[in-house]
Amino acid sequence: MTPIKRPLAAAGAAVLLGLTLTACGGSSYPSDASEEKFCGGVEDVITATTSVAGDEPTEDEWKDLQKAYGEFGDIGTPDGIGDTERNGFEVLIDTITDLDYDEAKKSFGDEDGDDSIPGVSKDDEKDAEAFFEYAQKTCADQLGG
Repeated sequence: MTPIKRPLAAAGAAVLLGLTLTACGGSSYPSDASEEKFCGGVEDVITATTSVAGDEPTEDEWKDLQKAYGEFGDIGTPDGIGDTERNGFEVLIDTITDLDYDEAKKSFGDEDGDDSIPGVSKDDEKDAEAFFEYAQKTCADQLGG
């Protein structure tokens, strides 16, 4: 499974994807989003992700993914999200929005079979996994899962 699909599957119904880079220090993302708006952001990311026609996004599809993640970052997370899950959110938003297409293409193949997110620390990767679980649980009703 390619790295673009693995995190989608891990989140159940294609919640998020992870690629490279570490999160930037300090958060500028809101932390008071309603669950409805937060889950709407998750839905928008799913829509952008599932609109990728092949196994790997084209440059235009990548820009659409970045836009969806950028808007998701603007929504932020609900009050009360755990520190671990919040860091996972920040790692994913920063990773996707900061990565140019040429650099992103290097991570699409996952030819070495490594399940880790390249360039992201093991701790941040665990936090991203925790965020996947949080988003799936929090948005289960809105996403029909």
